[in-house]
This record gives sequence, C-alpha cells and structure tokens, in this order.
Amino acid sequence: MLSRSSGVARRWPGLCAAFLLLGSSPVSLAQPADAPPRAEAATPAAPPAAEAPPPGDLPPPGYLPPPGNPPLGNAWQTNTPSPAESHDAPPAAPVVTAQPAAPATGAPRPYSLGATLSSSIHSETGPTSLVTSPLVTGAYAVHPQVVVDLALGFGWLVDNQGIGESTFRAGNPQLAGHYHTDLGPWRVEAGLGVTAPLAHVPLGPDGRLYESLYNRILAMWGMWNQWLWLTDRMAAPAIFRASYSFPSGTVLVVQQADALVFGVVGNASGTDFVGQLAFEAQLPIGSIVTLCPRLQTVLLPQASLDRWQSAAGLRATIQTGVGRFFVGFLVNLDEPIGAQRGLDRWGFHLGKEVDL
Repeated sequence: MLSRSSGVARRWPGLCAAFLLLGSSPVSLAQPADAPPRAEAATPAAPPAAEAPPPGDLPPPGYLPPPGNPPLGNAWQTNTPSPAESHDAPPAAPVVTAQPAAPATGAPRPYSLGATLSSSIHSETGPTSLVTSPLVTGAYAVHPQVVVDLALGFGWLVDNQGIGESTFRAGNPQLAGHYHTDLGPWRVEAGLGVTAPLAHVPLGPDGRLYESLYNRILAMWGMWNQWLWLTDRMAAPAIFRASYSFPSGTVLVVQQADALVFGVVGNASGTDFVGQLAFEAQLPIGSIVTLCPRLQTVLLPQASLDRWQSAAGLRATIQTGVGRFFVGFLVNLDEPIGAQRGLDRWGFHLGKEVDL
C-alpha cells in the first residue's frame, strides 16, 4: 500500500500542474467584451455599388449625363459605353443655315427724304440773272410694296438788283402713291398722283416776272413733270416705271407718265392732256459711282408753239452710307427751248435721290 500510495504521491504534483495549466489557458487568451478588436482581425464592410464601384467599371473621365438620364450608379453597372451610347461629348449644336439677304430693292425703308437743287444762268443783252429751283421729296412705305411720296418745288430768281429784290415762288405740291413688284430681273412700278394749284401768276406788274420764273424752271428740268410748275392748274398724273437689272450691275430704265391738266384758278380753264417718256441707263463705275445717261421727250399743252420738247442729260450718282447723292446736267435739244440762245437752255442739278 505504501508503495502504491507513494507512487501516486509522486505523480500528484505533475497532475496538479497540468490541471492548472489547462484551466488557466482560456482565461489568459480570452479578451474583455468591451475591448476593441484588433485591426488585423477586422473585416471591411462592402460599400453600396453606387458609392464604390468595382475596379474597371468606373465611368470615363468627364462624364456629364444630360438631364433625365439614369444616375451615375447605373452607368457603373456596365462597362465603357459604346460610341453610339456614349455621353462623353456634349450634344452637338444645331446647324443654322444662313439665309441670303433680301435685295435692297425688295423692301424699301420706312421713310426717306431727298432734295434736288437745279439752277441756270441767263445772260444776254439785259442783266445777268440766276434761277435756282430746289425740289424736296419725302417718301413713306406703308407696305413693303406700296410707297406714298410728297414732292414740293420752289423757284428763286436773283439778278443784278440783289437778294433784296429777288423773287421767290412755290410750285404745285404733288401727292402720289406707288405700287412696285419684282419679277426676276424686272422691277415694275405703277402710281397715281394729284397736284394742288399752288403755282399762281397774279394780274399786275409782277405777273410777267412770275411767269418768266416758272418758264425758266420748266426749261431747267427739260419740261419733265411739267405739272409741278404749270400755273393756276391742277393735274392727275398716272406714272409707270420699269427697270431690268443685268448680272453685271447695269440697269436699263424706262419711265412714262401721262396727266390730265385742269384749269381751276384765274384765267386758266379747260382740260389738256400732257405726257412724257424717258430712257435711262445706270452704269456702275467702281463700287460707289454710277453714271446715268438719259434721253427724254415731253408732250406739251396744246397752246405751245411746238408740242414736243426733247432733252439729254448725264448724271453721276455716288453711293454713301447715308444715301445716294448725284450731280449732273441736262440740255434741251430742240424747240421751243433748245432754239433759244444763252445758258437758260441748260440745267445743272445737284441733290440726293429718294429710294422708292
């Protein structure tokens, strides 16, 4: 017995040590519940697909989806979009085709003003005299194809007696309406006007002077638009104008007008028929200068010694940013004015044209 007991006694310290070692191992390896986990043992949580896309599925740089397209997170679910579906480039701007500008003659300006200054010098056996005739014209476009204009002329005679003894008279104002249209290279215009009997020759010592002034003005214009200067009468002219434009810029123009003239004031009475016809060419010289040769003939009232009066003229037109200006002259070719001596058979014109 002692021998077995002594053997167990000898093994007892070793068994106790093994028991203590096994009992203390879980306690020494375990960690408190509130202790933070070790970094190397932490497992990262997977982010949402919309916030952290997997590598290789990111959208291309500069991706800017148009409004209303799916959000970026949906685009990350696929690979790089094909060219047909890609939104890399901004949307193309709409293509705008420039329309050709309308010709200047197609639509007139709303309004326009013009003036012509005509003058002549008379010098024979008597004193030298200067006659000046300003003609003012205003036009207003009530429609792109309809223009209304008003014309009023004046006459001023100055001789050796000075400005204090000069003579100033008014012509017959004319109100007219014009309709024009473009037919390819053709431009056709028709109009109708009426004048008021403002030009008047009174009875008395000054009557002959006033009548001479009006006759001189008629001569300077080659009798053109004579109803503007016929005294004590009113008229209703019908106006026609046609022009043809060539690709080179040359324009051929024909003008024609007929009028019934009525005597309404003083000794003027009865009805007469007058007319006029003119041919003109507009020849561009450079970019701003145009030469305009002209030939005209006029049918005078029945009381005239010679019922036809012809004249030729040449005008140079200069185009500027504020309108067309011109300078020219006109000479009467036949009777009754062309047979006269002196410079009154010539007319010198300077002014600004009105765009109709």
